[in-house]
Amino acid sequence: MFPFLNYVINLLNDLYLNGFRIFFSLIRPISLPFILTIGILCHATSVHAHATVSLPTKKAMAGQTGTFTLTIPHGCGEGLATDRIVLTLSRNWSAVQPLSVDGWTTEVSRTASNGWQLTWTATTSGLPNNSSGSFPIKVRWPKVAGIYNTPTTQYCGDQSMVWADKFYDSADGSHPYPAVYPIPRINIRKNWH
Repeated sequence: MFPFLNYVINLLNDLYLNGFRIFFSLIRPISLPFILTIGILCHATSVHAHATVSLPTKKAMAGQTGTFTLTIPHGCGEGLATDRIVLTLSRNWSAVQPLSVDGWTTEVSRTASNGWQLTWTATTSGLPNNSSGSFPIKVRWPKVAGIYNTPTTQYCGDQSMVWADKFYDSADGSHPYPAVYPIPRINIRKNWH
């Protein structure tokens, strides 16, 4: 669960057993808690990166046209590149058009519930594991103001990350807080004042 932490502990043990006993006996009480804290923070940061949506104009008005960008922050881990992305929008969206992204093809289809499914497929090696990618979409915002979910699935070969965890106000016995794979959401407003 904590590969970085295990690596650090094994490294410390190897160094300790191979002649650095005096050095580590002096710094061990300080360094081990520090290293453990850094390891946990690094692991938490990598786990909680998430797919995001952003609005270039900062406004999404009900019934109007606009653009939003889906950002995928990384691959699926273990050096795997992202080679396909699928975003789903409900039937409340009357028009969608993914804008071109170098190295990717796009396909738009209707879902069984008359929503939209947008699929980006890499034409080359895809999005490297340690890189982020942006996928802009021109839309007609839903006619009714509200918060709209944009569930997204990121594929890296046979592996996938499903960005669809619901948001909760706090952790409880059934749900973590914050969500591990939070669903990207857009707030559509009736008026912007």
